[in-house]
Amino acid sequence: MDTAALTQFLSTTSKLAEHFSPSEIAGLSEQLSFESYEAGTVLMKEGEPACSLLLLISGDIRLTHDQIELRLLQPGEFFGESLFTEEGSRFANATSTSPVTIARLSLNHFYKLVEQAPVAARKFKQFFAAHHLNEVHEKEGLSFVDHRNYLGLVAHNEMKDSLMEFARTHTEKLKRFHLVATGTTGIKLYQETGLMLSRKVASGPLGGDQAIGKMISENNILGLVFFRDPLSAHPHHADIEAL
Repeated sequence: MDTAALTQFLSTTSKLAEHFSPSEIAGLSEQLSFESYEAGTVLMKEGEPACSLLLLISGDIRLTHDQIELRLLQPGEFFGESLFTEEGSRFANATSTSPVTIARLSLNHFYKLVEQAPVAARKFKQFFAAHHLNEVHEKEGLSFVDHRNYLGLVAHNEMKDSLMEFARTHTEKLKRFHLVATGTTGIKLYQETGLMLSRKVASGPLGGDQAIGKMISENNILGLVFFRDPLSAHPHHADIEAL
């Protein structure tokens, strides 16, 4: 992909066209280099130095933090915007879930853009820094409305093995969904199947059933798989019946 093709790609698939002129986007495109990776490649690690901005050209990339999925990247989306902040380190992990092609803007190449187009470079820095700050706020739950739809996976203690067997059998199908479960279930899912939660709730006795019920009322739940244990007493029976 040459500069003209990349400029066209950015103008049609990213949000840059809403804020930057074609010449400004072309100037950024000239500083990007292309790289290809296989599925399962870690492209960005939480805590490592933030020394480049990355753009997904093709394929799928999953952003995670503390084994929780933040979001699935689509072609045309940037990640690694902390390059333009004072933090100096990554706050998330980025792993390819399929073969991917990315474009990278290194710090040195950004300095070249500063020399060639200082006004545009400053605008890009402000744009990406603001985008990064918004993502951090979402991660921390500040001013964030969750519009995602989830598949809930719930199991009582005596039924967690059954849930794990179900998850192992249907792993490839479950990967298609944003998953929500308790933190304990999420850890077992990750350890036994590699599935990652997009959102976690407290255990049932601590309000987890109520939390998922709230998500249902807000139209955030596509479906719920509930492995119940009707033979044991539960201190939160009312919550279970409500769910």
